[in-house]
Amino acid sequence: MLFSNATVIKLSAPIAADLDSILNDAPFEGVSKYARSGIGWCPLIETESATMTRAYGQRVLFCGRREEKVIPASAVKEEVTARVLKQETLDGQPLSSSAKRSIKDDVLAEMLPRALCKSKRIQIYHDPEQSALILNSGLESEVEDLLNLLRTSIGTLNVYRWDASASIGLFTQWLTHKSLPDQLRLGSECTLFDPESVARVTWRGQSLDATELMAHLDHGKRCERIQLIWNDHLKFTLDKHLTLRNLRLVDVDNEADEPLDGDDSSPYAILDREFALLSESLALLLPLIESTLVQR
Repeated sequence: MLFSNATVIKLSAPIAADLDSILNDAPFEGVSKYARSGIGWCPLIETESATMTRAYGQRVLFCGRREEKVIPASAVKEEVTARVLKQETLDGQPLSSSAKRSIKDDVLAEMLPRALCKSKRIQIYHDPEQSALILNSGLESEVEDLLNLLRTSIGTLNVYRWDASASIGLFTQWLTHKSLPDQLRLGSECTLFDPESVARVTWRGQSLDATELMAHLDHGKRCERIQLIWNDHLKFTLDKHLTLRNLRLVDVDNEADEPLDGDDSSPYAILDREFALLSESLALLLPLIESTLVQR
């Protein structure tokens, strides 16, 4: 599956701008010497620097790249401790909290230019029919960084999230009464929590009809994450924020293997087929999730 996660961001209005032109104006340029992180737009295929977008119908796929420097906390702590001890020995008295913070800032500033970078590419697509952006990420920090980058690139971007306040109640009801919408059935994973103690139970690889699981529900535990199977085609875990995680196909029919442009082996042909399969599936699944779980 092209995406392993899907965070849905709704738009007040579809993006009308020419994305290909806009993305080329804000390319990823790496992380500067003294910066902690950097972000920008990048080609969908790393070896093909000219192509920033691919379209399937009106849907447009593009990609951001986020890079951050990794400084081990243990290395920072060790160096700070050594410098604080040295300074306290010279002064003959303990350092203040502000002096210790200043030493820590100095250590980080010295380590930044030598730190290794961790990079991640995050794909996004715009679906104007659903007035939505779908991001291949389940991390709030990544989602917010990319939305801010897109807002800066376009000039304005009015977005909102689904109201997922009813999700926990409905997940719990589905587990208890097995009363799911027609196109959905239970998978084999869920996470329960105790509203009073916040203790959690993660259930994997076993029937969600199990007596032990039902006992947890009978004792007041609630469901905050549940694995679902849609139309025997797509398996995913839905969390309480209605983010789809661990997306994967249950089965791939022969049509999915047919090339779109007659070139079965080129990177673009493979990308186009995967994007078509993903976006067509989510174009049907996401309205079902919205109508069933989203509060109006």
